[in-house]
Amino acid sequence: MQLHVDDAGFVRAPAPLVYRRLTHVAAWPGWWRGTRVRELERTDTDEAFAIEFVGARGRRLRYEIRAHGWRHEHGFLLAISGDVVGAAEFWLEPTHGGTVVHHLLVATTSWPRPVRVLTDHRLAIRRGLWGLKDAVQLEARTSIGLVP
Repeated sequence: MQLHVDDAGFVRAPAPLVYRRLTHVAAWPGWWRGTRVRELERTDTDEAFAIEFVGARGRRLRYEIRAHGWRHEHGFLLAISGDVVGAAEFWLEPTHGGTVVHHLLVATTSWPRPVRVLTDHRLAIRRGLWGLKDAVQLEARTSIGLVP
């Protein structure tokens, strides 16, 4: 079954700060609840990771991703294999007062209940967007001397 996920979240922080956190994939578990990351073999143009997300009711999604197509302060692409196979993208849209973080997934799954995979992926992405927002906004506030 074809999966299509398009989500976005607003972060009250400048795009360069959001980009720095988002593109440091190995550090995702520090702010993305329920995520495990293990680095795999790296090439000259991309980084590879084994990632596990926790979905609804504790179900786990396991992916191998290759991060590539880096667009400085604008986003990056992900080639995905594992429980889903396809491509994803994160891109940043600077806006007045902050940054909109967009996520797009176009993939397929061979799971017998693909709607569960879709639900679990969307839940995992939303947790990630909320965690990113909390971490980056805290960093932005404390960097200018405001107490959280």
